[in-house]
Amino acid sequence: MLKGIFSSWSYLIWYAFYFLLFSLITAGFIIPFYILFLFLAFLPLSEQLWRWATGIRPLRLMAEKERLNPIFQDVYNAYSYAVYAKEGKITHAQNLKLYIQETMNINAFAFGRETLVLTKGSIDLLDDEALKGLIAHEIAHFHNHDTTGALFSYVANFPISILMKKLRKINSTLEDGFIRFFFNIIYGFFRAIEFLGDLILMHHSRKREYKADMFALKFGYGKELAEVLIQLYQISMEKPQTIGEMMRATHPPITKRIERLEVTLYSE
Repeated sequence: MLKGIFSSWSYLIWYAFYFLLFSLITAGFIIPFYILFLFLAFLPLSEQLWRWATGIRPLRLMAEKERLNPIFQDVYNAYSYAVYAKEGKITHAQNLKLYIQETMNINAFAFGRETLVLTKGSIDLLDDEALKGLIAHEIAHFHNHDTTGALFSYVANFPISILMKKLRKINSTLEDGFIRFFFNIIYGFFRAIEFLGDLILMHHSRKREYKADMFALKFGYGKELAEVLIQLYQISMEKPQTIGEMMRATHPPITKRIERLEVTLYSE
């Protein structure tokens, strides 16, 4: 996990920044909570709790297992072969497990050390080849250590999330006057820092999406990934984004991702 955290430098920098800033502001009060959640971030329990809290479940139905396990195994075998041929060993993306999120959105995502999630919408609405493209992209995130950095940031910065919620609640109960004015200055300062951190993290997130696309292409699933992105674009009905929305987006515009894949696929 440490390698994943250090390779996701933006998560590490902002964790350290939040830790130092809020430790100073709270006169050290928050430090014990940070230490506790930092410890939890390194435990497998944190990933299990996250799955439970977000309603993500393992494959249970026989039909799910009979269809999805062979699809996943085909993609993972291709990944393993490509990595082994290049590096002589498999050190990334080990012990991965498929999970399902009960939503009809077409999506897939990777989290932590082993959690690869397909939505029910993806399973029901996409064919096997399209699912392989999605799975290949998520395996690439594990290979690139993107997922452990996200787990570390999500769990270790949990005290800050609680603090910000408390500040919002306090702000809503204050009456107009000097106290509220002073509080709004402090709260606005926190929000500005949080916004700046989000911009950096989201910029890094978009770069990781491009990188995962290209790695999925390298081990044989570029065409499948491009085709599923085209399907998503056709049904997405995306509205034009403002500059602020683009800066805070976790993913690049889908048309740019398709273009990069197609340029590489059809120029070879």
